[in-house]
Amino acid sequence: MTSFRGALVAAAACVALAGCHFPGLGGGQKAPTGQVVATVDGREVTLRELNAEMGSAAYPDPKTRKVAEQQALRNIVARIVLANAARAQGLDKTPDFALQKQRAVDSVLAQELQQKLVAGVPQPSKEEAQNYVSSHPDTFLERKVFVVDQIRMPRVPLEVLKTLEPLKTMEEIEAVLNKDNIPHQRADATLDAVGADPRLVDFILKLPANEVFVLPANDGLLVNRVKETKVVPFTGDVATQYATKWLTRQRTQESVSRSFNQLLSASSSKIQFNKDYAPPKSVKAAAPAEAAPGAPSQAAGK
Repeated sequence: MTSFRGALVAAAACVALAGCHFPGLGGGQKAPTGQVVATVDGREVTLRELNAEMGSAAYPDPKTRKVAEQQALRNIVARIVLANAARAQGLDKTPDFALQKQRAVDSVLAQELQQKLVAGVPQPSKEEAQNYVSSHPDTFLERKVFVVDQIRMPRVPLEVLKTLEPLKTMEEIEAVLNKDNIPHQRADATLDAVGADPRLVDFILKLPANEVFVLPANDGLLVNRVKETKVVPFTGDVATQYATKWLTRQRTQESVSRSFNQLLSASSSKIQFNKDYAPPKSVKAAAPAEAAPGAPSQAAGK
């Protein structure tokens, strides 16, 4: 991960370079043509490299895209100039550089493998998407929108959670948070079945009336009590499109996770740990899962 100071230095260099006048050609060199968009001390910058720098962003018109291209090219040039200066000072020969280079190469290769696996996952058919819609009425035909009394709070130590666990009402929980000076906000909110894991929706529907339940949210916790359940149907082509995306995401997560675990298992005989750093034998590594937009990862009832 890039340090704040390192990012600041690189950003400052790019800003400084962006404000400089580029004199263009020197020493009788020919202007780059074709797929080469610039050269820096003999190093060619290609159109492919420029497009990669710009990423997948969309631009409303050619003029806006041209401005973005120029900025992206300046960033590339700045990076090359700085890298050349670092090499001239021998910084590419240090142990720290070798470590960071290996880490960066391994990370990019792992990402490339994941992208290859993702590209190989078959897309669900329209019939499969429609079947998914039919089999999940609480998300679609009878879509549930829960109006909840909600307390938003940071993650707290285990001993505090144990104090909260036996409590039955929002007022009791809020009283403990006030007593322990734990920052929190209480307000009405909504939990929409669209965007949530169907298992979470099923969990909430099976709760007794006025039961308090907790959901993780980023770096905090959401304490909830359902006040009202509304039915807002979610149907038609937009529902089928949503189901297609959900099934695609689910399949992708499962496929990538399965492939990663198979690779790790197949390589287990080639992996040896220092006994002081060996992980627990029961722990299995898995590909990171991507939750549905707005979907909590899990629920814990009280």
